[in-house]
Amino acid sequence: MFGALMRDIADRHSAKQRLEHLAHCDTLTSLPNRNALQRRLAAEISRGSCALMLLDLDGFKYVNDTLGHSVGDKLLTAVASRLTEAIGESGFVARLGGDEFAILVSSCSDPLMLDTLANEIFQSFQHPFEASDQSIYVGTSIGIALSPNDASDVEQLLSCADLALYSAKSDGGGSRKFFQRAMQNSSDQRHRMGSQLRTALANNEFELWYQPQVCLATGSLSGVEALLRWRHPDHGLLTPANFIEVLEESPVAEEVGDWIVEQACAVAAKWEQAGLGPIRIGVNLFAAQLRSNRLFGVVSTTLRKHDLPPDRLELEITETTVLRHNNQSTKALRKLNSLGVGIAFDDFGTGFASLSLLQKYPLTRLKIDRGFIAHIDRKVGDSAIVKAIIVMAAGLGLKVIAEGVETAKQEKALRALGCGEAQGYRYGHPMTSNDLLHTYLDRSTHSENTLGLSAG
Repeated sequence: MFGALMRDIADRHSAKQRLEHLAHCDTLTSLPNRNALQRRLAAEISRGSCALMLLDLDGFKYVNDTLGHSVGDKLLTAVASRLTEAIGESGFVARLGGDEFAILVSSCSDPLMLDTLANEIFQSFQHPFEASDQSIYVGTSIGIALSPNDASDVEQLLSCADLALYSAKSDGGGSRKFFQRAMQNSSDQRHRMGSQLRTALANNEFELWYQPQVCLATGSLSGVEALLRWRHPDHGLLTPANFIEVLEESPVAEEVGDWIVEQACAVAAKWEQAGLGPIRIGVNLFAAQLRSNRLFGVVSTTLRKHDLPPDRLELEITETTVLRHNNQSTKALRKLNSLGVGIAFDDFGTGFASLSLLQKYPLTRLKIDRGFIAHIDRKVGDSAIVKAIIVMAAGLGLKVIAEGVETAKQEKALRALGCGEAQGYRYGHPMTSNDLLHTYLDRSTHSENTLGLSAG
């Protein structure tokens, strides 16, 4: 009886130890977890100065989406080992979850020492990680906050480091940022704007404006791009540059995207009934729409509702949005393309993964980024790049359109290179649906829908 009691006590003690271990240890990497970091951080703050570094991996989601989650897990384990080796005795390494890690440096308030440590981390990421017999290159971004300079309690210090990390990611990744008070102000502004955006749709504050797209061979209006505007009750009409980044991360992004599809299809049908002709209309998709399983249903239902032929609608995606895709979105785009809906790759040529994505998606058109058009008549390199894109697109069975065309010389260069269509201020600024209808209906009446290429 006594022996059984002793075994029971021993088993309970062992179980308690296991539970305590699980409560403070990350099961994937065996690093301390968020709970362990918070406990250690509270102790360090109470003793004096310390520094907190938050890291996450640049491009980790792309690894998960292309190589699978099992490879992603092995990559995280490899990253944990390399971070531990790189930091050594200099700090306390923890995994907070996902691809986010933390490093606590005790008794440290020296930015130069932390900068040196950050550079050592960056250096350790220069070599590929081995996972499932594959060599994988990923980078990292780092946000740094100091106690007591920036914050004097655990949650505040974590928040400050997180804002610094967000700033580093916003700069394109691969960098480190120290927390600054201006980041808090920026965060507060984003929060306020996010709240306003959540009510903007309900209050009918969004509008669609339309920019003409022309056929370079004939000068005729071939399509338009629908562009979002926000008629803010206090600040007037706002262009996307003022709010789109916050909207893309907002919970209402998908709902706003659905509204854009609805409005664009309704306008396209209205234009045709008014006699403007079969005009193609381009709509930009948010990442939230690509992540959703509703995309095919929303688009196909809207086309039927307005009796709009599928080939009148063109969905525009960017590298930023497709790198955050899932397999469900690829299937939805393929199904929509099979109906006849066009799929355009916007801002083509500016991203590192553009070429590898061309065959993954059911694309029908490439939109050549305005950065290659601005000096196309003066820079041989830009002209050569555009020519290469046009030839490549033809080989893949894709159409092309050049963005940002403003001058007759740019237009002439594009026509000489064999570019099919163009868009830009040379052919018209974004305008309301009624203004576009009246402008081009009048032109079609007098010149069979031909746009004068000599117009400024």
